[in-house]
Amino acid sequence: MQSYKVVTITHKTAKVNRLKDYLVSSIGDSDYPAERLKELKDAFAIHELLYLNTCNRVTFFFTCDKKIDNKFLKDLFQFINPDLNKELVNLHISKALVFEGEDAVKHFMGVAASLDSLVIGEREILGQIKTAYLNAKKHDLCGDDIRLAYQQAIVFAKKIHCDTRIGEKPISVVSLAFRTLLEQGISKDSNMLIIGAGQTNNLMANLLTKNDIKNVSVYNRSLRKAEDLAARFKNGKGFALEQLANHHLQVDIILTCTGANYAVLTKDIFHKIVPANHPVTIVDLAVPQDVEQDIIDLPSVTYIDVASLEKKAKENLQFRKGELYKAETMLEEFLVGFSELHKERRLEKALADIPNEVKSIRDRALNSAFKKDIAALDPNSKEILEKVLNYMEEKYIALPFKASKKSLLNKKFRP
Repeated sequence: MQSYKVVTITHKTAKVNRLKDYLVSSIGDSDYPAERLKELKDAFAIHELLYLNTCNRVTFFFTCDKKIDNKFLKDLFQFINPDLNKELVNLHISKALVFEGEDAVKHFMGVAASLDSLVIGEREILGQIKTAYLNAKKHDLCGDDIRLAYQQAIVFAKKIHCDTRIGEKPISVVSLAFRTLLEQGISKDSNMLIIGAGQTNNLMANLLTKNDIKNVSVYNRSLRKAEDLAARFKNGKGFALEQLANHHLQVDIILTCTGANYAVLTKDIFHKIVPANHPVTIVDLAVPQDVEQDIIDLPSVTYIDVASLEKKAKENLQFRKGELYKAETMLEEFLVGFSELHKERRLEKALADIPNEVKSIRDRALNSAFKKDIAALDPNSKEILEKVLNYMEEKYIALPFKASKKSLLNKKFRP
């Protein structure tokens, strides 16, 4: 397996906003840089290549006969970005993680199973790897070795999520906030007021719409953004933020997350839109908080803030890390099986021509070497000869496969 290689830059070695420095640029309007990757393959004598680009990593998973040294990395980064000066190239080399042979396969499988993710246990990476492989296959960038590693990585990732609890217990603030709302008894008919239409509230909207929440009013500084977010809900309506005090519909849940450095939801506004003693759950995902302390202290208010959610997220992350140790042990065991599978596949490829060679020998025997002798045989003898040849051909084709496979796997072979 020594031909497997990985060169990767991840959230562990570089700032996420600098990963763009390592991207392979596409030519023209294409989203996938197929032509540049083909040029990269030719320039570095790479046999097969899978290029993975996510928000947390840029990974080159490939096969080649070269050892990955600093010169290889320097040439690679200068290929990716020809304008890099010497100092920047050296900096990029220091950011790169390099794996070869079994370690490369181990890293790739760990990535697929989200053992190396910024968010341990997240499943999104599996879809991203699938897309990367299908693109590589579509453009003839990879072959049998990458295919085998990819397929087994998918098998391993599914096994990890099935046999461990690494994907359980949400660790994102948004997921935890929604989970808390479910625990509070949110229903499809609950009336929700959303303040702010930024990324966080849009992420929360993904979960709300999946659970058929439909009665939603959105208030935002930009009316257009408020209306865009509200349009995602069946009975959604968008309003300008300055109209918040005029809200007249019933409110059961308030979700707020703005970029303001002051309390957007004041006690005065709250009492105008929520009747006295009406129970309300408030999810405040803003930092600093969007809700005045006097509202939080009301007995009718259930208040959920970022601090409480982050505490729970840390607890859940520690739980996932505990499952990570189990997963890493499973990965070591899985690699043993992959090594044997890889040997078998290499053997199959090496012996792929044997059936054709045997058939060719048979044809020469029948149509050339013993042609006259066979012509003198009676029909019954020819039929028997044909049966014998078919039997011998089948057995001789199977024999080297069985012998070589057992030999490679260090098993005693008995003919």
